[in-house]
Amino acid sequence: MIKKFKQSCKVWLRKIQSYLKQDEENIQSVVNRALLCLPRHKHIKFISQTAILEFKCGVADRGRSLFEGVLREYPKRTDLWSVYLDQEIRLGEVDVIRSLFERAISLSLPPKKMKFLFKKFLEYEKSAGDEERVEYVKQRAMEYADSTLA
Repeated sequence: MIKKFKQSCKVWLRKIQSYLKQDEENIQSVVNRALLCLPRHKHIKFISQTAILEFKCGVADRGRSLFEGVLREYPKRTDLWSVYLDQEIRLGEVDVIRSLFERAISLSLPPKKMKFLFKKFLEYEKSAGDEERVEYVKQRAMEYADSTLA
C-alpha cells in the first residue's frame, strides 16, 4: 500500500497505527521515512496526527516530544497548541497541563489567539481547579489585556 500511495498521509498514519497496536518499537524509522516521502505541506498534519496516535495507543512521552518539536518550529499555531492541550487534559496530569497553559499564554500572539487560549485555560480551571485557580487565570487575562492596551 505504501509503495503505491507514498504521498498519502492517511496510509502512513494507518501503518503507524498498526505498529502501535502491535507494540512495535521502530515507529521512529517509519515516521522518518514518511517525512521523506510526504510533500512538505503535509508534514505538520502528519506529525500532529502521529503524536495523537502516540498519546492514545502508544507512549505519551513520544507524543509529547513530537508535539514539542512541531511547536518549536511553529509556536504561533494555536491549532497545534489546542490539540496538544486536549491530549494532555485527556491524560489528566494537572501540573503538566498547567505548565503547558502557562507556556502558551506567555507567547506574544495576536489578541484573538490569546483570547482562545485564555478561554480554554479558564474552562479547564473551572472544571479541574478551585476558585483560586480560576481567579488566577482571570488575573492573567486582565494583565494581558492591560499590557496590549497600554
